[in-house]
Amino acid sequence: MKGNVHYVGMRRFLILFVLALVAGSLFITQKKEKDETPLPEKLEKVMRTTRMNTYRDPFYGYVIHYPSFFEQVSNPLVKEKGYCQFRFWNVEQIVQTAFVLPNLDSLTVAQGMSRFARELHATYQREEGDCFILSGPLHLENREVAGHRFYAKYVQCQKLWFVQILTYPENCAQAVTRLIREIDRWKVWEKKEEKKLPESFGSEPQTTSPYAGPCFPWILITN
Repeated sequence: MKGNVHYVGMRRFLILFVLALVAGSLFITQKKEKDETPLPEKLEKVMRTTRMNTYRDPFYGYVIHYPSFFEQVSNPLVKEKGYCQFRFWNVEQIVQTAFVLPNLDSLTVAQGMSRFARELHATYQREEGDCFILSGPLHLENREVAGHRFYAKYVQCQKLWFVQILTYPENCAQAVTRLIREIDRWKVWEKKEEKKLPESFGSEPQTTSPYAGPCFPWILITN
């Protein structure tokens, strides 16, 4: 009798042990498959649901929105007011940057679009009233960065260009769709009454652009 009980007990133990192995194998397999999901796909899912944080420039008052999981980073190459940058980095790097340029030559929107499109090697351009959109393969110092693109909006206001630019890997194009829509509808200031430039601006006229070179090499941050 005791032998039968022992046999039944061992049989149950073996069955439970095998079931535990199967369950463990399934869990590990599912976890492995989940971990092997390509980063662009993971990023796209997160980008759809993430909260968008708001940044307000302390000097010019412009406002931009960026994903909550992006980190704000500083760049020692840029000392001028009106600059900010936010970055996501995990194998691939996505960088969202905003800055202000003086319109030294008093270019019209059409003239500015033509000049900056040429300097940035843009393959797409679109004029929209007081602003324009540029996009294309990313170039740094006139050399194409393989597998990377940019999307930028330039808004004209008095003697200034307010610029927001996104740089990203081509394989993350679908993932950054939400950010591109944010840039498309960017109005610089969220309310009309906020559209007021600092009184101090222009008290000391600038003769050269604070951003030397057309390709803005500081847009991509190196680790």
